[in-house]
Amino acid sequence: MLDYLKGKVVETGEEDWVVEANGFGFRLKVTPFVFPGDIGEERCLLLRVFMRENGEFTLYGFDEEEERSVFDQLQEVRGVGHRTAFKILSRVKWEDLIELTLNEDVSTLETRTNLSSKTIKKLVLELKPRFLKKGWKIEGKERLGGTVEEVREVLSRLGYRPVEIEGVIDDLWNELVKEGADVETWVREALVKLGGGV
Repeated sequence: MLDYLKGKVVETGEEDWVVEANGFGFRLKVTPFVFPGDIGEERCLLLRVFMRENGEFTLYGFDEEEERSVFDQLQEVRGVGHRTAFKILSRVKWEDLIELTLNEDVSTLETRTNLSSKTIKKLVLELKPRFLKKGWKIEGKERLGGTVEEVREVLSRLGYRPVEIEGVIDDLWNELVKEGADVETWVREALVKLGGGV
């Protein structure tokens, strides 16, 4: 079993990198949250390898052991598999996925992953005890799901439609989650996007 790949980055794309090692070019799928790679840079990526139906291999590359571990937990959920696990981690950073799962924030997970409520509920049901067993806890942070729910409520009271609200939350997600923004900041930035504030 291949555990990691160390080599030179020769190509980067939205989901795929090519890393050259010992004269071979390996194409790996990586999430948008992997630290950006520069052409010619030496990198070491942790691997998970799966064989396709046609005999070809799919390689997934990870920066952190925790991200790979979450991927492993995801793809073991019944009916998910490695392709869906990768899609989920391409839309929700692994730390956020843990927090949202432990908080049982089905609504936010549904919005971020574009998966059905039924699938998300099954994910939460199966993943939460696994995450707790591994000792993963989110401490000292405001509940992300609670913040977003408050933002939805405020924007709704201001007269915005659900489709507008979800659209602006999606637009602002990556930037404001990274900053750990509070409700006031979310609403202010949302109103700017929606044309209702400066």
